[in-house]
Amino acid sequence: MRDYINVEMLVDEIYEAGVVPERWPQVFDKLAGIAEGEGAMIFAAAPGMPRWCSSAAIHERVDRWTRSPFAQNNPRSERLFSNIETRFLTDLDRFTLEELDKEKFYTEVLRPDGLGWCVGTSIGVPSSDMLVLSVEKAYAKGPVPRETAEQLDRLRPHLARSAILAGRLGVDRARTAIATLEMIELPAAAVTRNGRVVAANSAFQSVSATVGIGARDHVQFSAPAIQTMFVEALDTPVSLARTGRSIPIAATSASAPLIVHVLPLRLAGLDVFTGAVSIVFVVAINQQGSPPPELLQTLFDLTPAEARIASMLIDGHSLTKVSKLQGVSLNTVRTQLKSVFAKTGVDRQVDLARLLGQRRVRVV
Repeated sequence: MRDYINVEMLVDEIYEAGVVPERWPQVFDKLAGIAEGEGAMIFAAAPGMPRWCSSAAIHERVDRWTRSPFAQNNPRSERLFSNIETRFLTDLDRFTLEELDKEKFYTEVLRPDGLGWCVGTSIGVPSSDMLVLSVEKAYAKGPVPRETAEQLDRLRPHLARSAILAGRLGVDRARTAIATLEMIELPAAAVTRNGRVVAANSAFQSVSATVGIGARDHVQFSAPAIQTMFVEALDTPVSLARTGRSIPIAATSASAPLIVHVLPLRLAGLDVFTGAVSIVFVVAINQQGSPPPELLQTLFDLTPAEARIASMLIDGHSLTKVSKLQGVSLNTVRTQLKSVFAKTGVDRQVDLARLLGQRRVRVV
């Protein structure tokens, strides 16, 4: 271990990162220093869009790599990290120099970005398929020596324990979030990107015949169209700014109309360890009159004007009457109504009324 690394202090920082995940990049920088690397990263080797966090110095480069075709299928993952070994491995532990010069992942992705060598290890955790921790080194600096991997092996047990701690903490925080929602009588579940339930409160498991937990612990909707909308909502990249999505479910003979909200789960990076990316909670619409504009605005992300128009239409007012009452042109009302349709997922006024349990609607 290089003499400028305080091992005891680094071990403390590793365990601190297990509780405060914002500290992982600092740990990554220390690990990179041991291997003369540009930075380090940890990512979940699981189906779906990659979940990862990294040193700030390589964040943009890792982001480009995880968006490339090599994110899910690359020779390094197959040879170095496909099986869990209780040690760090270098590229030359699994490749010859000649093989590396023929691999497109190295020649077309890593090397053009100034990288090309690594030392890493895979860690099995209960809350994810596998975590891979990798220190990335510049190609110009040459391969990582085997003795450096052996130095990092001294830290591996601490890194593994911290990763498991982070995963458990993430699940606990998700459970706390959905328990809090249950206290205000909202059925809720924390789900992964493919819709698998990590944790759910008791209210969610019995909220309606139209939504529940199905095979392999996945959220399941009875209507295929709603299931498609739900999958699309979950599949939005975490790196993009998101405020969530609201999915309307029309009333049935056995169930009141529902609004299903899908909100990004912001647990300070813990989704890398737990796999949970969203909180799903359900609001039932039971009132006899139209919902207040304020509620419509919140449920469907409507503007105040759109919410007022939607409420009036549900109450049975015609477009012409709404135009007069609001003091705007008929074309303006129609434009706003078009926006309401897009946000609520319906195509007609009668469907908007039916969605919220109303039967009165006039189209003229």
